Amino acid sequence: MNIYSRDDERNIRVERLVRDWNKSGLIADAQRDRMLPDLKVDLRRTNLWLRLTLFVFSFVIVNAAAGLIGVTFQPRDQALGWFALVGAVICFAAAHWIVSSYRLYHFGVEEGVTIAGVGLFVIAGALMFLDRFATIYAFAAAAIASFVVFRRFGYVYAGVAAIAFATFFIFDLEQSDTFRRLFSAVLLLTVFFFSRERRQDHEWDFPGDTYAILETVAWGGLYFITNLKITTWFSLPDEVRVFYWATYALIWLLPIAGLWLAIRDRHRWMLDLNIVMLLVTLSTNKPYLGLAQKPWDPIVFGVMLIVVSLGLRRWIASGPNGSRRGFVAHRLLESEKAKLSLAGTATVFAPGAPPPTAKEPPPPSFGGGRSGGGGASGSF
Repeated sequence: MNIYSRDDERNIRVERLVRDWNKSGLIADAQRDRMLPDLKVDLRRTNLWLRLTLFVFSFVIVNAAAGLIGVTFQPRDQALGWFALVGAVICFAAAHWIVSSYRLYHFGVEEGVTIAGVGLFVIAGALMFLDRFATIYAFAAAAIASFVVFRRFGYVYAGVAAIAFATFFIFDLEQSDTFRRLFSAVLLLTVFFFSRERRQDHEWDFPGDTYAILETVAWGGLYFITNLKITTWFSLPDEVRVFYWATYALIWLLPIAGLWLAIRDRHRWMLDLNIVMLLVTLSTNKPYLGLAQKPWDPIVFGVMLIVVSLGLRRWIASGPNGSRRGFVAHRLLESEKAKLSLAGTATVFAPGAPPPTAKEPPPPSFGGGRSGGGGASGSF
């Protein structure tokens, strides 16, 4: 059960929407001022950057304290696991006390303490049952701890981490790659359909918006383990011909089915994800078929994307009131524009092509010396 009440969660989300609508010019200042008093909550919040700063400081402090105690008492093997388990319980209880006492909402301090506790629980799970660090138990502990944190504190990233760690746990089993991929697919499909049902029960109200993200993550994870050409670094596929061509069919069917579901449900997260999935499918089509990739393939791919995006934009804009079934060709909210601007700024940090390496000049040739040093009788 979430430590925050459902009414508080709803009010916080609606307040963000109201402020975003006002900045985007969709509602006037007078309308915003009438709405905001009804959405007040008695929770302390802060901005993103201060939240990240407090998270880092609290996370470092907790781990430093745990390390100091560990160095002082020097527990070994399984004793270290039990020591980490006690530390994880203390962290969880401390985070719960901080939220209850000071009414903090995603403030950073309680998050840093909680995530540090998750790390200690992972160490405990990996060491309590064996004399060495076992990754399979570590992944299982990480999945359990992340799920508990998600259910109690409502951190969406903890729910995403729980899905990821559960998948890592399956891939750490000593089984064939085909079995692990099929087992992971069953798990991710279960998460997808459960999250989808929960989202539809609540529409886009809380917690429907949270389950929409988990639904999208599970769908993306299903595609990730299905596409054998982008996961060779993750797990080497078996030489099973039927399974190979079945995955080839699925990497085309999954984006198409996902786009259909996203458009029907007006699910923005799913829409963006399946567009990316379709692009990845186009990029891995030749490797799947064993065809040689040409130097001009990226150019053709880029031209195709430009043509499709411009054509789609013109088609949507030519509809009644510049829209098609509720979709418009431009961004309405300032928050979306800010995200797009941030993504564009992030490309500055992308590594560019390495500078050309200048060739070193060849060593000077003096024509050789036949009698005497330095080519005294040589020809220049």
